[in-house]
Amino acid sequence: MRIAGLPLKITPDFRIATDVWQFQFERRELPQARLRRADKQVTVFLPNDEGYTSLEGQMWLRKVVVETLRRQAHAYLAPRLAYLAQTYGFTYHRLTIKNLGGRWGSCSSLGNINLSLWLMLAPSHLIDYVIKHELAHLREMNHGPRFWREVDRLTDGRGHQLELEMKAFARSLGAPSENAALPLADY
Repeated sequence: MRIAGLPLKITPDFRIATDVWQFQFERRELPQARLRRADKQVTVFLPNDEGYTSLEGQMWLRKVVVETLRRQAHAYLAPRLAYLAQTYGFTYHRLTIKNLGGRWGSCSSLGNINLSLWLMLAPSHLIDYVIKHELAHLREMNHGPRFWREVDRLTDGRGHQLELEMKAFARSLGAPSENAALPLADY
């Protein structure tokens, strides 16, 4: 499953709003940008200048968004994975949050789980689905029938439905197809 990530052009009106957290830029009369975190809300206050359309301005805005996604991913995904692993009786070796431009997550045969920082764009039930999908790989490394039975066990029989919903969500972000990778620069 491929993901597209950020829009081609980020404006100061760019927002992320999920049931997990919210992110927004806000313009203010400030000499430099400032960040405020309050509960599930992250606001980046931007100085009132028009430099955000330049290449440098766009690179800076993308860097701010990606770094904020990374921090939110560490704060949310690590405890969520630990909770779901304990709830369902799984043991994993290590979690790594990555800028996985081409996938939501992966699991190695050593029990290492990688989750994409882009999961923070998804609603919580789809985040849980991806985590459960990767946990199922701890028992079955391929996508064969036993794997999907394990996914169904973890999702109360909703594995196929959630997989389709996740693909629709990826398309809503602009992912062209399951087979086409989009490069996501990690600024």
